[in-house]
Amino acid sequence: MLKLHSALASALRDNGVDALFGVVGDANAYFVDAYARMEGTRYVSASNENGAVLMAIGFAMTSGRVGFCTVTHGPALTNCVTALTEGVRSNTPVVLICGDTPVADRENLQNTDQKAVVLAAEAGFEQVRAPETALDDLARAVRRAKAERRPVVLNVPADMQWTDVEQRNVNWEVPALGPTQIEGDALDNAVGIIAAARRPVVLAGRGAIDGGARDALLRLARRIEAPLATTIRAKNLFRGEDHVLGVCGTVSTPQAAEALLGADCIIAFGASLNFHTTGEGGYVDGKRVIQVADRACDLGVGAVPDVAILGQPASVAETFLHWLDEAEIPASGFTRDLPATGLDLPPTAEPKVTRAGTVDFLTTLARLDEILPADRTLVTDAGRWMVRSYGLLTAPHPRDFVTSASFGAIGLGLATAVGAGVAHPDRPTVLFNGDGGFMLGNLTEFNAAVRAGIDLIVVLFNDGAYGAEHIQFRDRQLDPEITLFNWPDFVPLAQALGGEGVRIAAPEDLDALDPALARRDRTRPFLIDVRLDPDQMSMW
Repeated sequence: MLKLHSALASALRDNGVDALFGVVGDANAYFVDAYARMEGTRYVSASNENGAVLMAIGFAMTSGRVGFCTVTHGPALTNCVTALTEGVRSNTPVVLICGDTPVADRENLQNTDQKAVVLAAEAGFEQVRAPETALDDLARAVRRAKAERRPVVLNVPADMQWTDVEQRNVNWEVPALGPTQIEGDALDNAVGIIAAARRPVVLAGRGAIDGGARDALLRLARRIEAPLATTIRAKNLFRGEDHVLGVCGTVSTPQAAEALLGADCIIAFGASLNFHTTGEGGYVDGKRVIQVADRACDLGVGAVPDVAILGQPASVAETFLHWLDEAEIPASGFTRDLPATGLDLPPTAEPKVTRAGTVDFLTTLARLDEILPADRTLVTDAGRWMVRSYGLLTAPHPRDFVTSASFGAIGLGLATAVGAGVAHPDRPTVLFNGDGGFMLGNLTEFNAAVRAGIDLIVVLFNDGAYGAEHIQFRDRQLDPEITLFNWPDFVPLAQALGGEGVRIAAPEDLDALDPALARRDRTRPFLIDVRLDPDQMSMW
């Protein structure tokens, strides 16, 4: 027999959960203590409960596993609403184990309707019904997080955690979707559309980056002579191959945009076809669209396809190949009209003249992409600088490219980066963020990165403003004064919090960055304060 808090901790360890992120309080402290004392486990403390959930999201995105986090009750849980919503919007499986006030304590100062809070964020909710059902309730929460690809909160009343329960094994595995057998009208119509296409494009989303999906999509594209494109969250999936258009959507390169606009058929695998990917509908307008996804809820959620197929991307692509060969359908010839390489390369930017003590954004961004370690986990926050960065910045594989802007919130990146760094401690994690986002949320977790001891490089684009609002004021010929801030000097601030830092205020400062990175302490975050002119930065 074990106390319930120890039984929950043992269940995590026994199921291979080797990282837990959290903030302790009176309703989860003993659970965290039990877990942290077990061999083969690691507890990473956040400074704010929102950060704990974001760390679990970063861990899940990078590792491909479920992320686990824990907070106490009341205001601790309400602090998590933004992160939970981010996890929902990014389809990231996370389990948040939160304490709750004792059921009988109606007057508890921190009592609130925790289920209502969770459901408001559109996350899943599981209640521990009784101590003896708690392990089954935990398993159900994990299975739901995996199957639904969103955060699920397990609510554990504090008074139950000291109850003796039987220690036993629980299984929370979710079987993988098997090979898809397609037949009937869906198959006939899809093959017919592909056969008739003269300029088809094969598009991969986040749902087609694992297993054999990449190779199957590559074979299909080669067979029908179609160029390859990805969504932003599948960026670099086809890196190094010929006829790669790069990202399809609002950050497409000019040459890729021309090819996409000229296409007559989009065959999308594992992509929701949201407005970013379709360029507000422009990239699918007038085209035949085939959409393949392994969840029914992803079909037709964005652009409405001509043919929707529920199935595993790899097996569906192989089925298309089989019937195209059986029917001896000739290739489209589209790639013969396109250059083999360079379609995904952004144009070279001419540096702008900026005020003294600042550098040009785009040329500096390109230099940073070259100088920073190539074998990296790349994490991006949100801000005015974000869209242009998506087109320029690279990472080895889609799982190495983590975004934190699915809810449009700034300041979520640093905690997300901590989780990503814990998932892959063998290489540096590089976070790009803005000064507004840094002060709003990332500053809170900078010291958490120090405590975690991860190799983290933080690039801070510092234009002394809320940039998205600043440009709107300028576009309307209004005074942007309320968008401007006199921030503290970030380099000594980073040092005071336990990290290191350098300032980039002139082009020649970049020449000294490479040796400074080589000398950095890889157990402490290293901040690069890039000074920018708010009047010389565009949104797109």
